[in-house]
Amino acid sequence: MDANAHLASQARAAPSDPMAILSIQSQVLTGAVGNSAAGFILARLGHEVWPLPTVLLSHHPGHGGAEGGPVKPARLAALIEGLARRGAFARCEAVMSGYLGAEAAVPVVLDAVARARAANPTALYACDPVIGDAGRAYVPEPLIAAFRHRLIPQAGLAFPNPFELEVLTGTAPRSRSAAFEAMDALGPPVVVLTGFAGAETPPGALDILLRAGGIRRCATVPHLERHFPGAGDAFAALFIARFLVDRNPRAALESAVAAQRALLEATMRSNSDELAIIAAQELWVAAACETEPQKPDRDAQFR
Repeated sequence: MDANAHLASQARAAPSDPMAILSIQSQVLTGAVGNSAAGFILARLGHEVWPLPTVLLSHHPGHGGAEGGPVKPARLAALIEGLARRGAFARCEAVMSGYLGAEAAVPVVLDAVARARAANPTALYACDPVIGDAGRAYVPEPLIAAFRHRLIPQAGLAFPNPFELEVLTGTAPRSRSAAFEAMDALGPPVVVLTGFAGAETPPGALDILLRAGGIRRCATVPHLERHFPGAGDAFAALFIARFLVDRNPRAALESAVAAQRALLEATMRSNSDELAIIAAQELWVAAACETEPQKPDRDAQFR
């Protein structure tokens, strides 16, 4: 079953039991990037998280002196096999992938997605194609090709930034309409483009664009003048946490934008070099939960 068919499956209201999410991305012992950001966010918003680290580091390498390294693909595959033997994939509502680091991790992700969909036909694959930012790629070319030809075609939901959208589609949009065209070309039924600045974007602001079937939405947010490691990981988790409730992309965008803004502003006030996910949890959780569950958004189901 392809990605469009998965999103066309009937959406369900918030379950009495937590939804299980297999999150395949980086992890740090201290800090708030990768699974160390997404895992707490998803759990705090009521989901059961299975964190699978592609890379395990002492802290974000941007701070310098990080220890650790990649987790061997054979180990990742063995852990996925262990989940399957336990029968866990029958409860898996979503597989999400973030930083993979190397092409060797791609078969592990695809295997997990296939197992989840075989056990649960409504399971979602959400792909954050972590390639680079601000004109610089920091993963090898074989992984970029794997995102383009193997992972993105299987995704029901994707979270590129402008640089990643350009690398994957070969176009560098300069307007919102051109960005939506590139998001169409990318392929997944639902695409969220973060951190976009086009001709119509007001000074001192950034756009977050949503394309879901016939839906086109733009949320304009302040451009905060600092770098927030893990902000993309946090936003993807916030969106997915709300999207899984009723598969309504507009409500998920509203929830994620409000919660991300509360989180980033709290981080600014704390003057911390890490996202204030724990310290500010009451603020961003309250912002995330302002949207009520909706009926399935049929416009988002088909392209």
